[in-house]
Amino acid sequence: MASRTEPDVTTHIIERAKSLRASLAGITSIASLRNSPSYEIYGKVEWPRGAKSVLVLALVHKEAEPELDWWHAEGDSPGNRRLESIAKALRESLKEEFNTTTHLLPYHVRKGGIFLKDAAALAGLGIIGMNNLLITPEFGPRVRLRALCLDVEVELTGPGDFAPCETCDMPCRQACPQEAFKSGSYKRVLCNKQMKIDEANQVTAYIKYCRACELACPLGK
Repeated sequence: MASRTEPDVTTHIIERAKSLRASLAGITSIASLRNSPSYEIYGKVEWPRGAKSVLVLALVHKEAEPELDWWHAEGDSPGNRRLESIAKALRESLKEEFNTTTHLLPYHVRKGGIFLKDAAALAGLGIIGMNNLLITPEFGPRVRLRALCLDVEVELTGPGDFAPCETCDMPCRQACPQEAFKSGSYKRVLCNKQMKIDEANQVTAYIKYCRACELACPLGK
């Protein structure tokens, strides 16, 4: 790696990601992510060999661009493809500038990806809010995520102390068509029920999944 100090390297990586059209970027460590709540539940994971850090990329998903998260039946979306393009360009840049090996992680955990919300929160991009979504100060929960693993340790960018839900009346919870929060906490089985309905209602090549709780959040509007 080039002889820059760690803070300089981190700043450069974040700035480079944004120059490639990422809306936000942050870095956490593999060690921190391994100890996050989702992995305590999920269990053993095979991490990319040599990986030490995780670079999380976020792309803003404006309400006026619903098609960004329309998922094709084969398992992809325009927003995901855009993030993948940014990540691939960033890989080349980091290889050229720092001789750093990176691993572009799949989106889905079952295919070898990571829990992106956990990683983003640990990287300081926001918090996992009362709607079970990542909430960022800049865009609320209206972001899409991808990640790269790096084979180097650099200065981390989080977590932060952002806490918007503490003073919010949580319109997200009232917006859910399946009342996934009626017990006081998020129930994935009810959210999955709505996803199945969305899949059954597919009339084009793309599935338009529910965004009710996401769009109800007042943050970032």
